[in-house]
Amino acid sequence: MNLDAKDMVEAVSDLLRRGYDHEYRIREGQLYDLTADKPVAAGDARVDGAMRFESAPDAGDGSNIYAIADRKAGSKGLLIDAFDALDQECSRELYEQLNANRPTRHDNGDEMANRYGLRKVFKVEFDGDPERFVLRIGFPDFPPCPFGQSFSMLGFDTAEQSYVWLVTSILRDSRLERVPYQGADVPDNE
Repeated sequence: MNLDAKDMVEAVSDLLRRGYDHEYRIREGQLYDLTADKPVAAGDARVDGAMRFESAPDAGDGSNIYAIADRKAGSKGLLIDAFDALDQECSRELYEQLNANRPTRHDNGDEMANRYGLRKVFKVEFDGDPERFVLRIGFPDFPPCPFGQSFSMLGFDTAEQSYVWLVTSILRDSRLERVPYQGADVPDNE
């Protein structure tokens, strides 16, 4: 399936119209159907389409969307990797399956300074004052997610007291402090 969308929000809207109405996440390294509340075996998952959206080839920031069919259950849904972290979250087998035929689209336009309505923080700004930014996990005051789902984590600028979008290279930086909300699971720094 060809995903011909200019950005992630457009791709999600198009796929929802095509019947991809289940929400998938990665749990304990495996694909999990949140809508049906059950795991999906890698052998039952078929990737119907995938797309990577990057700000620019060297910006260090990307998001991925996967249109997946569960052949055993007969359902279809979306796996949205807004933080480009699947390589750290899922099994190698599933990661290779998801990314086998994933094209990349670069957006050199309006989203350079912000992403999904949040100010984008690039690595150079973070490197200038790494203590200024934290990664909040599971907070109830996150802004709305443009995909109709919910954010599980977001960057926070402690100087401006506002949520920000941290590029992927910052999320992988061991200096980034992770702050869970009342017992939320904390992703590894690695």
